[in-house]
Amino acid sequence: MATPYELIAASKPFRILVGPDKKEYTMHTELLSRMSRPLQVLVKGDMKEAKEGVAEWDEIDEGTFIRFWEFAYTGDYRPAEPFIDTPAPPPSEPTNGSAKTLPDGYQNGQYYEEEPVEPDYDDGGWGGSRRAPRKISRLTGGGGGGTNRTSKDEMWRQFQEQFGKAQDPTPAEQPNKDPWANYSEVLLSHARLYAFADYYCVDALMALCLRKLHRTLRVFHLHGGARVTDVARLVDYAFKNTVGGKAGAGGEPDGLRSMLATYAACKMEELWGNLYFQDILESGEVAKAIIGQLMRRLK
Repeated sequence: MATPYELIAASKPFRILVGPDKKEYTMHTELLSRMSRPLQVLVKGDMKEAKEGVAEWDEIDEGTFIRFWEFAYTGDYRPAEPFIDTPAPPPSEPTNGSAKTLPDGYQNGQYYEEEPVEPDYDDGGWGGSRRAPRKISRLTGGGGGGTNRTSKDEMWRQFQEQFGKAQDPTPAEQPNKDPWANYSEVLLSHARLYAFADYYCVDALMALCLRKLHRTLRVFHLHGGARVTDVARLVDYAFKNTVGGKAGAGGEPDGLRSMLATYAACKMEELWGNLYFQDILESGEVAKAIIGQLMRRLK
C-alpha cells in the first residue's frame, strides 16, 4: 500500500494563478486535497477548476500564497520582515543625510498624546475640536489614577499564557527594540494567511497563524505610541476580513478577533492616543469586542 507521501509525490500538479497578475504556481493535487474539505472539492470535485486542473486566486497576494505553499510542504511558514521607517526631516531643520528625526509623538525622550479640549465653538461633529498635548509616561502609555492595575496585569498574564506551553520547535520571537522598525507587514502577514486559511477551512494553518502572531504580540513594544499604527492596521484588517463568530446563538467568537480584542484591552492606555485606532473604534464590531474585554478589567 502506498504511503501518503508516495501518493502526494505521484499526484499530478495543480496550477494556481495568483494575484491580479495571475502569476502561475503549482502544487501537488493530492497534497491540496488533504488540507481541507473545500480544497478537496476544488481540486477533485465536479467544479470547473478540478476538471481543468487550474484555479485563479486573484484575491490573495503572492506573499500570502508563498506562506501557504511553505506551510503545505513544511508545516511552518516565515512571516514578512520589518522595515525601517524613514520620515522626512522638518523643513526648518536641514539634515546631512545621517541624522533621523524622532517618530511622531516623541519630544525630549517622552511621548506626547493629543488630548481633546473643550472647544469654544460648535465644531459640527467629529474632528473639529482643538487639541492640546499632554505628556504621559513613555513606558506605561498613561499615568493617572482610576486604572485598576491589578486587573490589567492579570489580564495581560492571561493573554501571555493563552496558548499554554504548547511545544514549538521554532526559535522564540525577539522583541522589537528599534522604535523605527515598522512591523505592520509582519503582523499583517499572519492575519492575511489566517483569513485565507479561514476561507478554505484549513484549521491547522489557522491555529498556527494565531500561535505565531500571539508569540509576536507577547514581546511587541509599542515604544510609547510610536508603533501603535502597526497594531491598528492589524486590528483594522482582522475585523474587515473575518467573520464575527460561528452561526447561532452563543457561537464561539473568531479566534483572531478575540485575541486582538484582549490585546487591545490590555494596551488601551497606549493605543488610545492614536487617531487611526480611534477611527477604527467607530466600527461597532470592533468597539463591542474591545469593550467586552475592557469590562473584565473592571471586575
